[in-house]
Amino acid sequence: MTNFTIRKGERKDQFAAFRVFRLSLYGLLQKMTVIETIPAAAEIEKLYEYYRSFLDHIYNTCDQFWVAEADREVIGYARSIVRDGVRQLTEFFVMPDHQGLGIGSQLLVKAFPKEDSQNRVICASPDTRALIRYLKTGVRSRTTIYEWSRIPKVVPFETDLVINIIEDIPANIAILNDIDSAVIGYTRETDHHWLIQNKRGHFYSRNGQVVGYSYFANRAGPIAMLHNADFSTALAHIETEMTKTVDDVYNEIILCVPMNNPAAVDYVIKRGYHTNAFFEHFLTDQPLGHYENYIFIDPILIT
Repeated sequence: MTNFTIRKGERKDQFAAFRVFRLSLYGLLQKMTVIETIPAAAEIEKLYEYYRSFLDHIYNTCDQFWVAEADREVIGYARSIVRDGVRQLTEFFVMPDHQGLGIGSQLLVKAFPKEDSQNRVICASPDTRALIRYLKTGVRSRTTIYEWSRIPKVVPFETDLVINIIEDIPANIAILNDIDSAVIGYTRETDHHWLIQNKRGHFYSRNGQVVGYSYFANRAGPIAMLHNADFSTALAHIETEMTKTVDDVYNEIILCVPMNNPAAVDYVIKRGYHTNAFFEHFLTDQPLGHYENYIFIDPILIT
């Protein structure tokens, strides 16, 4: 039996937590035959630097961050954020050789309380044990999310939409809040400030009214459209632009698509995107938003 302690996470735990995240995920992907071998430690260090700005944003704006330690080594952690009264479990991972020992259940109680939240969100891997634990907290599945990818190409498109860059000014944040309220069911100003600073954000307008937004850099998303049919334009625009931004870490565009988004599913099928056995359950306490009009950020650590 592993002797472990649970304590509040600190900034110094960021890399150790990321290592747990990657090794836990790699273990699951290997079981699912999505990957054959576990990447070396140097690869995890490289990925940590790649994601560091995003991970620092989550740390800086999280509400709960708890780690499990054994012999002074971080062997598990859980973290959640709160946006507009909605709590989201951003990460919940335990090292593969320490799973099934009660560590996860204690972390989840600490990081994912229900009492102070209007609603709660989890984007959950297909790991069955974790899923059962989540369902016991009261959340239920609303849709599934698959990652669709391909090497981006220039995609010609015709549209009546006007595409403009998003600037970080109060008027634009107010527009983003309105769209988020309609599509994801809550607002998240702090995330938009980070997204605008770290990605290329665009508004899509029709007859002078903004009807959607998108972000991309070397990774795609999030994307929210008030009208589902407009995803064909937004995705063609993003894929075309990402021919200039994908890098040597991931040389493909990856779209995290809720499978109840018909226009996005049509787009990835027609464009020859590929997927694999890995997917995520979108879980909430109560029905939330209109995720048929949404594509998640890649990677899905926040909505």
